[in-house]
Amino acid sequence: MILLFPILLFLLTAFIFSRTGQRLLQRIFRGAGQEEPQEQERRERRLPGLPGWGSPGAARDDPQVRLFRLARRRKGRLTVSDVVVDLGFSVRDAEDLLEGMVDGRRVRAQVGPNGLSVYEFPEILARLRRS
Repeated sequence: MILLFPILLFLLTAFIFSRTGQRLLQRIFRGAGQEEPQEQERRERRLPGLPGWGSPGAARDDPQVRLFRLARRRKGRLTVSDVVVDLGFSVRDAEDLLEGMVDGRRVRAQVGPNGLSVYEFPEILARLRRS
């Protein structure tokens, strides 16, 4: 019983250091000041529909939510032109939004042989393959 406390303390300390190290490495590889505002905005965002967590309509107007819905309608692949035409964003805003969402897991950027950038949404593509 006495050995249990030091083991739990060690595991908790290791977990805290690993999370801190992971965030530090992410900042180093992505650029120290580049991702911080997005991280902060993401943390400040609230879940809709729950008491005290923001308004239910807030998520509907979120550009990322609108983009994911468009990706679902377009079968998991988007171009900047799709976003401009269907969502009414400027070309620059569409590019910034898409590039800001590229993480290699939920959104990937692919450049075709003709030089056209296509943004793929692997989760949506996987769901469509199963259907």
